[in-house]
Amino acid sequence: MSTPLEILVVTLSVAALSSGCAAHGSAAVAQSPTAASAPSSSCDMQRDQKAIASMVGSYDVVFDFEETEALTPGYQKHESHQSYATELVLLVDDAPGRVSLQHILQIGDGPHANIVKHWRQDWTFEDRELLEFRGKDEWQRRTLPADAVRCTWTQAVFGVDDAPRYDGYGRWTHDAKGSVWESNETWRPLPRREYTTRNDYDVLVAVNKHRITANGWEHEQENSKLVLEPRHFLVREHGKNSYTHTEPADTQVAAAYWQATSPFWKEVRAEWARIFARTDHFNFQSEASGKRLHEALFARADTRLPVDAETTAFIHDTLQRYVVQAESAATANAGGP
Repeated sequence: MSTPLEILVVTLSVAALSSGCAAHGSAAVAQSPTAASAPSSSCDMQRDQKAIASMVGSYDVVFDFEETEALTPGYQKHESHQSYATELVLLVDDAPGRVSLQHILQIGDGPHANIVKHWRQDWTFEDRELLEFRGKDEWQRRTLPADAVRCTWTQAVFGVDDAPRYDGYGRWTHDAKGSVWESNETWRPLPRREYTTRNDYDVLVAVNKHRITANGWEHEQENSKLVLEPRHFLVREHGKNSYTHTEPADTQVAAAYWQATSPFWKEVRAEWARIFARTDHFNFQSEASGKRLHEALFARADTRLPVDAETTAFIHDTLQRYVVQAESAATANAGGP
């Protein structure tokens, strides 16, 4: 992460929600101290969602990434990377079995702090539809069997422009030490900390783990950097992002930004949803006419104009320049996630 746009964080608040697997809900609460020390494998949507909700807040964040093992002869490992941030994570959507969290990056203090709308994570219970990265700017929907997603949560992550980044699923487990969620192996584009500085690989193959801690939460990543042609891995990488609660006053400017611009970004999300609904396979160009999508959208959001018909048309027309429907799902890269 070499720019503010490369830094991750999360905040959220969620009301008590109805249980998705009621047969296990009350039993989990009534465990003895001895039983509570062992991981819970039961299906308890409410407890899982409470763990997701516990990521709410304002955070000081430390991001650590280190390449650990070269997988191609002659590969020279890059220097480890460490960066810091203050971020606010806000609740965008809250319903039983669904939580959406928006991250806002704040750089500096006071009214002149620099604010960046950052990444978003959408959590869905027993979600069968994954939108997966296939490499070479291609995205394709995959439908999972119902038994494969029983008791799991999908975490779909979106970039600063609300374009898809990665989509993985896994189960939450709970014990006396805390709550942990671990994903399946997912494909994702190069992270923002690297796509501006290197082009020697095509896909980051990752397993993501979220761990709730006493002072916040941690996001661990076990990554492998994949070259598609000819297919081979360059190196393994370990990442650990630590989020420590800070005072809400530290992110007041970020909160004010979101209050002013959230109607605009709501319409951006709605336009993306319309794109996802009409195609199962598309290409997303990160740049068009010499400009990245987030640059065009950020400039419009900063005007704080009302979200009227003109703004809606602008969002629609802008996204159309960056999204191209693929000719056939058969053209997707064979052997993807």
